Amino acid sequence: MAAVCEKLKLLREQAGLRQGQIAEFLGVTQTYISKVETGERNLTVDQLESLATLYGYSLSSFVDTQNDICPIQFAFRAQEVSQNDLKVIADIGRIALNSRFMTEMLEGAND
Repeated sequence: MAAVCEKLKLLREQAGLRQGQIAEFLGVTQTYISKVETGERNLTVDQLESLATLYGYSLSSFVDTQNDICPIQFAFRAQEVSQNDLKVIADIGRIALNSRFMTEMLEGAND
């Protein structure tokens, strides 16, 4: 689980987001996110899935340490990212991940 905590913190920092923004996105406190990132608390599967899609990862990439999946990359042009922006980004991430999955399935069917 320590690897998941470290990965969550790294991804948040790479996205340029603050713990408070993630907390609001998940509907928890900033203290809770801090404890998650240090391994003192755990996220629910739904919360982890929400963060995974926000960061452009599949949920399985957080538990499968052997499979280093490239995340979906987003560029932010705004100084401040709103909660609505985060929800839209997560929705786009989910669409991109589903598209990637379908493409892999189709490629596998053609083999």
